[in-house]
Amino acid sequence: MKTAGWSTRRVAGQVDRSECVVRNCWVQWTREGTHARKPGSGATKKTTRREDRRIVRQALVDPTVTRSTIRADVGVAIVPQTISKHLAEANLKSKRPFRVLPLTPEHR
Repeated sequence: MKTAGWSTRRVAGQVDRSECVVRNCWVQWTREGTHARKPGSGATKKTTRREDRRIVRQALVDPTVTRSTIRADVGVAIVPQTISKHLAEANLKSKRPFRVLPLTPEHR
């Protein structure tokens, strides 16, 4: 569309994207000849797939195990949020023991 002489605003309206996105794509196309996204430079993984499986396995074996215990057993310097993320990916929710048993109407 740009090579046909369309304005950036008209192209953006046609493809339902912002003008900034269309402009950036056009600049990349004219500079590099490609529209492909570049791979991100995000944070590197601190754990291997084997360590990820070990984290999940420990939580399955003992549902009341703490994140700090799992971190010590895995032996990798990771933050507790990483452990929570791996458990959430495995559809495991935190299981804390009851402080007191919930009362039923019969108990009351």
